[in-house]
Amino acid sequence: MYAYIIGKIIGVHGDEEGRGAITFESNYIGYDIRVSNTEKYEVGKVKKLYLYKHMTTNNKNALVEDLFGFESFEQKEFFLGLLSISGVGPITALTICSNDLETVGSLLDNGDTEGLAQLKGISPKYAKLIVERFTPEEPQRKNDETEDKMIKAMKSLGYAKNDINYMLDNLDRSDPKAELSDLLSQGIKKIAERDKELKPKKTMGMK
Repeated sequence: MYAYIIGKIIGVHGDEEGRGAITFESNYIGYDIRVSNTEKYEVGKVKKLYLYKHMTTNNKNALVEDLFGFESFEQKEFFLGLLSISGVGPITALTICSNDLETVGSLLDNGDTEGLAQLKGISPKYAKLIVERFTPEEPQRKNDETEDKMIKAMKSLGYAKNDINYMLDNLDRSDPKAELSDLLSQGIKKIAERDKELKPKKTMGMK
């Protein structure tokens, strides 16, 4: 299993999709390595690449090996995550990796499938699958009848999902005779107390 390799770039062979291959020499051995963003590779430069070896068979049932190289460990991990998605092969994954990973990460954090679908190599179908693959699912909460009523009431008041979950997690339900209105008041108070603690405090001498 390859982890990474350090060597010199001997040749660069790109294409219009932002991917291609480089000829890479290390310890007097030349390697053809598939990479994204070939414009970042300069002949003669020494570089460290994180490697992945992909093995498959051709139509003659002969074994074919391909080396894929990545500038960072995070890019390699993203590539491997893409390969775990049904229908995404290594070439498609490499094309997707040619996008800026910070931009991809921001869109994933927001679950923005439409934004992802605007990026290179990502169709609307793949955008949905990528969000599902890289966004952890929230555990399903089992609500009783009272909590269901509280959720509906809090939503009608304009509270966001994360606020409502915080309220339910921190609610004092020790009094079995507590009315719904009392519980709501308690929950709203807890959210306000949390927001007050999170609010940046003014520094002495500053307005």
